[in-house]
Amino acid sequence: MTRFLRVAAWALALTLAGHAQAPEKSGPTQHDKRAAAKAYLSGAHAIEERNTRAAYLAFSKAAELDPTNTDYKNAVAIAKAHFVTDLIQQAEKARILGKNDVVNARLAEALELDPTNPIVAQHISELADLVSEPPKTDDITSSIADAIQLEPTPGKHSFHIRADGLTLLRQVLSSYGIAPSFDSSVSSQPVRFDVDDVNFQQAQQLLRLETNTFFVPLDPHRVLVAKDTRANRQEYERLLLETVYLPGLNTQEITDVSNLARNVLEIQQVAAEPSKNTLSVRGPETRLALFNRTLHGLMDGRSQVLLEVRIYEIQRTRNLNVGVQLPQQFNVFNLNTEIQSVLNNNQQLIQEIVSSGLANAGDLQAIAAILIASGQAAGNSILTQPFAVFGGGLTATGLTLGTITVNAGLNTSDSRAIDQLQLRLQDQETGDILAGIRYPIIQSSYSNLTGVGVNIPGLNTPGLSSQLAALGINGSSLNAQTIPQVQYQDLGLQMKTTPYIHRDQSVSLKLDLKVQALAGSSINQIPILTNRQFTAALDLKDGESALVSSDLSSQEARAVSGLPGLSEIPGLQSTTNKEVQRTNNELVILITPHVVRLPHSSGASQVMLLPTHQ
Repeated sequence: MTRFLRVAAWALALTLAGHAQAPEKSGPTQHDKRAAAKAYLSGAHAIEERNTRAAYLAFSKAAELDPTNTDYKNAVAIAKAHFVTDLIQQAEKARILGKNDVVNARLAEALELDPTNPIVAQHISELADLVSEPPKTDDITSSIADAIQLEPTPGKHSFHIRADGLTLLRQVLSSYGIAPSFDSSVSSQPVRFDVDDVNFQQAQQLLRLETNTFFVPLDPHRVLVAKDTRANRQEYERLLLETVYLPGLNTQEITDVSNLARNVLEIQQVAAEPSKNTLSVRGPETRLALFNRTLHGLMDGRSQVLLEVRIYEIQRTRNLNVGVQLPQQFNVFNLNTEIQSVLNNNQQLIQEIVSSGLANAGDLQAIAAILIASGQAAGNSILTQPFAVFGGGLTATGLTLGTITVNAGLNTSDSRAIDQLQLRLQDQETGDILAGIRYPIIQSSYSNLTGVGVNIPGLNTPGLSSQLAALGINGSSLNAQTIPQVQYQDLGLQMKTTPYIHRDQSVSLKLDLKVQALAGSSINQIPILTNRQFTAALDLKDGESALVSSDLSSQEARAVSGLPGLSEIPGLQSTTNKEVQRTNNELVILITPHVVRLPHSSGASQVMLLPTHQ
């Protein structure tokens, strides 16, 4: 039973008691008494319907028709007190909604009904103080009001109360110096409240859950208590406006934050400006507080990792030439024929040798030997070279053995190119590294712009000047223009990586390596490219390194020099000369992650309780 029903029952009890005790007096007619009773009954029905205005008017009419009945007068006094209280509460609600004209009308009506009521005088005084303050029009912030903050008395209290909801709220809030004003929707059902050593924030949260209500601050020491329903929150909760700056977010991420505010936190008025990286929200203070706490965790930033990449390109060349190279060509000649050729070409020297007594005139071999030994033999005779003789007489034959070569050579080279790169990425952000060049490749070309020669007076017709001809400009040059279409292709190492940073500061790397180079051949003057691709997923701790190695090219050439058949006989392979050439190109990539930022030390943020309502 609400307070209005209790008042009606109490007024009805007074009526019955008055009929039992008050003596009948002459004055009003029977018609007036019946009309007064009818008006009184109408006032009782108005009390049951919580219409204090209709109850006050009905009781006033009954007292006017039958002034001798004291019950009617008492009912008028009680109804007037409740009517004035109702007008004051309506004025406070209108004040929350910013309807100043309604506030003035309700307070004026309450003052007219009860000029001596101190509560009415206090509200009128507060309203006069607000009106008397001059507005600051020169400052834009003067039109923006801050949220009202309650100022409860500090300290902790213990409560062991079993009472209706109104009494519980009044006793607990009064303990912290907060005066409550109740909306008619607050239930008066009995509840039990047992807590020990709680401060105001804890007691306030427990009261909301226990009585299904919410509080709207009227000033630092007063609150309006209403049942927690969607309609009541839309009517009583103050709306605050806040503009949040979201640096470093793209358009899609700002849209996601807007959807979070609208769908999860139920902040309906959200306006995003991606060009300015701002988000304007308008909603209740509790919702905006939760929104700010959520943003604090989101905008703390993602984890960041510094990838230290070292690229080693190693080229090794080894040339080995070892072995004995036997003569592979032999000259066979007739000894007598070669001697006779030498003698015929040196007759004068022969006469001098014979006259000097160095050799007899018939000893041709001795004369030839002296000529060869003295180096005076004319012509390029084969006898000047070492040779072997076999046979005799006219069949004496000479054989040149040639030269034997012994090789023992080693030539090796080792070249290394080192590139050291650093790439800083956020968690789950993809980064690219290109170590190489951009090579122009002709895709197509256009020539012979016109099918026939161009006809330009003064150029390829009579009137061609000698200056243009000296510059090489003529009709044929204009008619044979070639326009190529070139596409630049990235050659070298292309690495794409995406890090995933875990809470234990370990990093998972998704690698995509691609090596692209010229193959050395072409089709229609368009070079052919070689592609090699490597994809891997790595799990590394902070400071650990991963090594990726690849053989870009490997070539080996072998050459054997020796006598056919002889070099293949076991045991005689030492008579073979071997030349081996090896060329190896290797690519080595060393990746080391360093976690430079880890904002979220815990797995989850603090639990936030969202207001629930029916």
